[in-house]
Amino acid sequence: HAAVPVVLASDLKILERQELHMMRAFSLFTLTLFLIGCGQTEEAEAPSATTPPADTVETSSIVAVETPSPMIADFVWNKTASDMTDEELAAIVTRWNARIDSAGYEMVGANILKPQFEEDRYDFIWVLMWPSSEAREAAWADWNANQLEAWTAELDGALSYDEENIYTFKPAGGWDSEDIANLPQGGTFIPSWNFCRLNDGYDAAALTQFRNSYDAGLAEGGTTNYGYYIMEPQFDIPDGDVDFVWLDLFSDEAAMQEGTDAWTGSASEKSWNEMTNCDNYTF
Repeated sequence: HAAVPVVLASDLKILERQELHMMRAFSLFTLTLFLIGCGQTEEAEAPSATTPPADTVETSSIVAVETPSPMIADFVWNKTASDMTDEELAAIVTRWNARIDSAGYEMVGANILKPQFEEDRYDFIWVLMWPSSEAREAAWADWNANQLEAWTAELDGALSYDEENIYTFKPAGGWDSEDIANLPQGGTFIPSWNFCRLNDGYDAAALTQFRNSYDAGLAEGGTTNYGYYIMEPQFDIPDGDVDFVWLDLFSDEAAMQEGTDAWTGSASEKSWNEMTNCDNYTF
């Protein structure tokens, strides 16, 4: 399998968003990949009590390497009751899915992402995926007006979230493969997020050149259980904190280990390390 840029890290570092700390969340999916490659798991989160942060903020520090698709996604931090079991969470997911289906929202997928590192601010992230900003805004407005109160009462404190900790992203480019494009609904996968700064002497053109070479190697190697994507945050990030967000997506732990082994010591790893300085978080 072709080389994969994965750097395991034990410490979660964060960006400041005004006086709030946001998790350096997620990177790109093409439209099809975001719908299918994430597995479209039957796990999703209740929207916040108010409309989430606007998704129209320009972020000049983010490198946009391709024209984004209309796809958009919200990432919602959640805390659970201390005694919640996996079975209880699964039951909540089932009831939430029924509400979403009956409301007829244009939601195209949802996932729960569980951090594989120490994290005190949330227990998991509930991901909501939409075909467009318009679909997203219409669904949130209807949810807040017609479903939120009843759903909050039904939860009875089992889940909680702060409306300030909803972060919205749009896709900007990537590469997929057969296994990643066909992850099963309800299945699991491993996303590894890299929040990167370009080193002195490197720019968006250098990143594009790296990606062209990297993509060619992936295609030549016939990789089937790996993909990568780049995502543009739709909220303000201080200049210099992050130049681009790169997501490695693996079908399972074996695929991640195989990719890591292939990447280590490769020419691509050398080029990557010369070009970037990244923080990595695996879910």
